[in-house]
Amino acid sequence: MYRHPRLRSRIAQSLHRLCAVLPVLLLSALLAPAAHAQSSAPLQCGLYEYDGGRGQMRVLSSNLIRKSALNGPELLYYKVENGKLGFYNLDLGLDDEYKLAPDGKSIDVGFEQVYVLKTPAPCAAPTELPQTKVWPLCWKAGLMECLDAYNETSVKELKSMCASGLPFVCKKLPDAWREAAGLEPGEGGQPAPLGEAAHKTLQAACLKGISASTCTLAAEEAWIAGRYLDARPMLQHACAAPISSSDACTLADSLTPLTAEALAQAAPAQLPQGTFKRPIGTLRELVFGADGNVKGTDLPAMKARLNDGLVRMQHNQGGDYVFKPLGDRLLLGIDYWNRLALFVRNDG
Repeated sequence: MYRHPRLRSRIAQSLHRLCAVLPVLLLSALLAPAAHAQSSAPLQCGLYEYDGGRGQMRVLSSNLIRKSALNGPELLYYKVENGKLGFYNLDLGLDDEYKLAPDGKSIDVGFEQVYVLKTPAPCAAPTELPQTKVWPLCWKAGLMECLDAYNETSVKELKSMCASGLPFVCKKLPDAWREAAGLEPGEGGQPAPLGEAAHKTLQAACLKGISASTCTLAAEEAWIAGRYLDARPMLQHACAAPISSSDACTLADSLTPLTAEALAQAAPAQLPQGTFKRPIGTLRELVFGADGNVKGTDLPAMKARLNDGLVRMQHNQGGDYVFKPLGDRLLLGIDYWNRLALFVRNDG
């Protein structure tokens, strides 16, 4: 093939050098991904705790974390790069990052709060990306790009994103619907009730999704619309959801006395008397005296009045607490401060 002796000699020398170098090249190629992987600290699945359980984060899979928070659990989508745990809060629509220990067994969230792995657990399957046009910007890009994208989307696109399992978009939907329909707030700044189609959309997103916040939102919107019996099933689902809420469990239980028969009871002709309680919320106890004076939990005394079958009490924020009496044993909260509230008379 190559007849020139000198050319054959040069080719042979080149092949010899290549054969000598090739194993090194192959080894380098094989080790390159491993070296990159080592630069990213692993994150183990399981329960991480801070300050003896005061704060908790549960790593569910290779891309989801359930974090306990003051207003209920929050769902974080995360990725680990170069010792940093970058995440996007799917309940709040916010991104941030934490420091991760090299062994993946502690997470530093700042403010001298370090979450330490207490109970390792098997990882669930990672969550697939929602198939929407806008969401990949949120998933892969920064916060501002995401916000700009979904703030400019149509109601129809927001509805699609909510249905794909993005709780923070579901929270934006009610205002978007009201704005599109020109619905103005009612008494005391209460949002205008949504229509049937909107409720079905939120309920479907609740039942399909994994975050309790979507179900709680569906329950609140049902309550605002006077669909009181629709609220409890949504709260029960929030209680049992993969990203569940213990507050939703308590709320659902507290609404057990709220039945169609209870709602059908006529309003009494006089102010209630006695002690009425609920197990959760800022306002948990109301004590009605015979003179119409009412004492509340950590509140100054209020004067109750009966107006069109509703019990009203002016509070220290300048507005009214408003309750609908159901017979003489139940008080249904219908103002902003007592949404999802049912007070039951305690004769004990």
